[in-house]
Amino acid sequence: MPSNLTKELIPNTPIAQTALVAEGGGQRGIFTAGILDAWLEQQFNPFNLLIGTSAGAQNLSSYITQQKGFAHRSITEFTRSAKFFSLSRPLKGQSTVDLDWYFDQVGIESADNSATHQLDLQQGLAQLEHRQLLISTTNSSNYQASFFNPNKENWLTLLKASSALPLLYREGVKINDDFQVDGGLSAPLPVEEAYKRGARKIVVLRTLPKQYAAHTPWVNRLKSWVCSTKQCPKALDFFIHHEYAYRDALRFIDSPPDDVEIIQIFPQQNLKSKLIGSKKLALQFDYLQGKQAGNDFITQHSATLLKPSTIPPQQPRQVLRYC
Repeated sequence: MPSNLTKELIPNTPIAQTALVAEGGGQRGIFTAGILDAWLEQQFNPFNLLIGTSAGAQNLSSYITQQKGFAHRSITEFTRSAKFFSLSRPLKGQSTVDLDWYFDQVGIESADNSATHQLDLQQGLAQLEHRQLLISTTNSSNYQASFFNPNKENWLTLLKASSALPLLYREGVKINDDFQVDGGLSAPLPVEEAYKRGARKIVVLRTLPKQYAAHTPWVNRLKSWVCSTKQCPKALDFFIHHEYAYRDALRFIDSPPDDVEIIQIFPQQNLKSKLIGSKKLALQFDYLQGKQAGNDFITQHSATLLKPSTIPPQQPRQVLRYC
């Protein structure tokens, strides 16, 4: 690995604008956690801009705070807890998924030191002096995507909003005057957003294998859960919007502008983990797959990511995919 791989990026660094985009996917995010832990082990972060959706935003947060293993523990321990997920809770007027409890576990250290698993926001903010992190959400009223810059006061609130899948977590999270819900509903793969913000080399971390790249299998499962309620029509609006947004994102990736290079990292095979309710062995298997993919990526692509782009402005450019 080149020796300059560990250097901090500063605004005037003469390299191409590079971006990292992380897809959501619930517990399937364990694959992304493996990739990013492999990169943290080698101090690899050449990205100026990082954009995360839902579980992808959580993974990028622990990547920015440089906490190897943080996302792994969050997924394998906390998202498997009955305190986090229970299909019986709606019968008691509670959310199926308790994001409040979950983010209490990853919150800022309490005064009595009872919290032992917190994002190191101080380290994260120091890293954000040299790069930008955006967390996506969806406005529950107009279905529009929003992209927020986290700070010490709002970081965990933004992560909660970006992960608030409708009906599994009440009406969403109120930010300013609007309720925000899962960012994956409007920006499942915010690659075009990265391009609009100046990125010309974009790495995309996916949680579905290549052959299922055009599908979102968790939608049908959620429909079966929510369509027994009176809110089914509203839920269907969200799901339909998601499908259109997903297809639009894939079209951009498959036929990008001439001046951008896109590299995707897919799982090599269908992940054993699911949106939610995964077994611990399945999560560990997918995490190790992610670590291998992360190490392979550094071997194949680290040098080119640290060089200025040589793409001619008007020349067609092939999209690269790493599987």
